[in-house]
Amino acid sequence: MTRSPLIERLTGIISPALEPLGVTLWGVEFASAGSRMVVRVFIDAEDGVSIAACTRVSRALGAVFDAEDALPGAYVLEVSSPGLERRFFSAAQMAAYAGQAVDVRLFEPQDGRRHLRGALVAIEGEDIIIDEAGVVTRVAFDRLKGAHLVHEFPEVGLGAK
Repeated sequence: MTRSPLIERLTGIISPALEPLGVTLWGVEFASAGSRMVVRVFIDAEDGVSIAACTRVSRALGAVFDAEDALPGAYVLEVSSPGLERRFFSAAQMAAYAGQAVDVRLFEPQDGRRHLRGALVAIEGEDIIIDEAGVVTRVAFDRLKGAHLVHEFPEVGLGAK
């Protein structure tokens, strides 16, 4: 997945601002809401991300963005945790989730397919390796349109005591 120059610039501004707040930057993405740009900042922490942490980060980043004149025009800032089905912004982020299910979308077809869903086998450099029921596929991370973790709910048997 390629990153825009604006996301690169924001990442350089956001990461140091988060250090004193006890959270780390997971990723940044843009969306639109009418004529306004929506800046979504995903944060993570060892002990989880609380609503209070999101509020502190939102206030701090709002002040930093204004001081740095980081964003052109009006914007809406959203701060949240990456969640159970976290989106991956780099191959390195995926390494900790080896063995778990992932959903991957490609910009261009590979072997006639644009969608892969299976167990993340490994990360080798910038390549991800996915096993879909015995079919193993290697894909360069920069060919991904998007990738996220697939949360699998535990089986709950009926009549279990």
